[in-house]
Amino acid sequence: MHKVKILPDNATIEIKDGDTVFDACCRAGILIQSACGGVGSCTKCVVRVREGNAPPSPHGTRNLTAKEIQDGYRLSCQLGVHNDLTIEIPPGSRFYGEQILTVGGASVADNGLNPNVRQYYLQLPEPHLEDQVGDFERIARMLARDVPELKCDLEQLRDLDALLRESDFKVTVTVCGSRLLKTEPGNTRGRVYGVACDIGTTTVAGYLLDLTTGRELAVASRSNPQAAYGHDVLARGDYADRGPAERRELQDLIVKCVQDIAEECCKKARVAPEHVYEVVLAGNTIMTHLLFALNPRQITVSPFTPIYAKAFKVPAREIGLDLSRWTMVYALPSVAGYVGGDITAGMLATDLRNRERLTLFVDIGTNGEIVLGNNTRMISCAAPAGPAFEGAKISCGLRAMSGAIDAVGYDAVEQDLYVTTIGDQAARGICGTGLIDAVATFLEHGLVDASGRVVDPEEAQGQLPPKLAARVVHGDNGSDILLVPVEETLEKRRDIRLTQRDIRELQLAKGAIRAGVDMALLVWGVTGDELDRVLIAGGFGNYIKPEAAKKIGLFPPEVTIEQLEFVGNTAAVGAKLCLADAEQRARVERLPQDIEYIELSGRKDFPDVFMSAMLFPGADGFEDE
Repeated sequence: MHKVKILPDNATIEIKDGDTVFDACCRAGILIQSACGGVGSCTKCVVRVREGNAPPSPHGTRNLTAKEIQDGYRLSCQLGVHNDLTIEIPPGSRFYGEQILTVGGASVADNGLNPNVRQYYLQLPEPHLEDQVGDFERIARMLARDVPELKCDLEQLRDLDALLRESDFKVTVTVCGSRLLKTEPGNTRGRVYGVACDIGTTTVAGYLLDLTTGRELAVASRSNPQAAYGHDVLARGDYADRGPAERRELQDLIVKCVQDIAEECCKKARVAPEHVYEVVLAGNTIMTHLLFALNPRQITVSPFTPIYAKAFKVPAREIGLDLSRWTMVYALPSVAGYVGGDITAGMLATDLRNRERLTLFVDIGTNGEIVLGNNTRMISCAAPAGPAFEGAKISCGLRAMSGAIDAVGYDAVEQDLYVTTIGDQAARGICGTGLIDAVATFLEHGLVDASGRVVDPEEAQGQLPPKLAARVVHGDNGSDILLVPVEETLEKRRDIRLTQRDIRELQLAKGAIRAGVDMALLVWGVTGDELDRVLIAGGFGNYIKPEAAKKIGLFPPEVTIEQLEFVGNTAAVGAKLCLADAEQRARVERLPQDIEYIELSGRKDFPDVFMSAMLFPGADGFEDE
């Protein structure tokens, strides 16, 4: 075993000989950014060796400059430990401080209250020779109108006889659906709570609800700790496929995240966790599989089939969630391998199934899910946008955290670019919304053409204002556009610039979303101007500027800015609705049967549509159509 000291944490962890710094830090709860799951391809997990012997290797120094290598920078996922080391984790490699969307949609109290968890105070008739019904059957008989087929676990029966007699057959029972969860002496009604969680690939948000009033009492959020094993679900799926231990590891990470969120909510609201009787979860199909330690392998290969797609109900203890011995977990159903419970939750939140006018619902993230429909028909598809919108696969990309560039504009007076960062901190990289903003600005002012090519520096000098032209510099593979010089960055390690490859990555991501939208419209047989609304959901989508989305061609040209509606975190809203109203739960369980799913990879016309969708609109001016 070797000891590795982590700076600036001043934490010391023990590592087996040959284990990587990345894996050891993840196991110790010190999360380092990674978009590739620790295979060395994304180069996001850079650390600096301060003390000890860590000779450079080709894989361990990929995309690092000669000076960075000399200064001790290495990729933590490729840095095997063979002696004691002191490692510094730069701020840009840290996985923390993310901007998380935790709002969106109407209060559940406005939609009625009929929770799946209910309490009843019962004054039971005592047994006698003419009424020898069993103790449990006595409870079931009294609840027959509200709960026709009451069920009970063996654990509930063991002390039931003594409890009923010691309380003179006056008890409060807590029921979840048709399951008897808890029996207490006397009248203890009024302490019934539930937690609704949106388990996203990137972030997790949880909401504590009082199920007697429908009131939201507290909210908490976290970055998804599984991201240490890859920004996208495919990388995590690959890791899970290694074996049961790896699946359990990923399950433990997300369950602990939900546990921490629930406990924080309870602490804020001064609620005892033992009174949280149900946790409702909305997540994409792979995230749901990982939550239950199911292998998502078959989702990642054709024909992309999940193990289980229906709504899932299980005692919380079975997955390691420790709120109370009575807590139940409910996960929303999926439509297909890449249209999951977060989308059925979003459809519920936006009432898509009951809309008379044709509406397009788009959840923009690492996997863009699209639903087109009204009250007569619904079709859905999924577009593999990849992690570029989350800052992954972008040379200076970050998640939406403090110091990330979130806006890029043009100052007409200075005739130069300007940037803003989250928290007004020194820049450490650029997040997805900043990337879209930047490319929209580049297109408008001639730094990038409609094909996505960055102009040559010599070309820029002859066509652009001097300050703007000076930002176009030679890169390793084509031209780069300088956003922030090294001396103005947080780490002062290298310039923050967007490369030609970065622009191509954005084109791939936006092209996937646009192609999915185009295919849905094509299958239906309509054009964008025939849509009533375009609903843009998700944490990332909520921060996109409509004008920037229009300029890069994220949606068809017929779609106007006025048609765009940003609907927020609809996955969380749908989860809350299912927690507060059993009828909404019944509705969401019917949705997968009503949706026609289109597998884009199986259509011969998709490649051509995708290639066309990658192009940007003309760079010489934009029309607000």
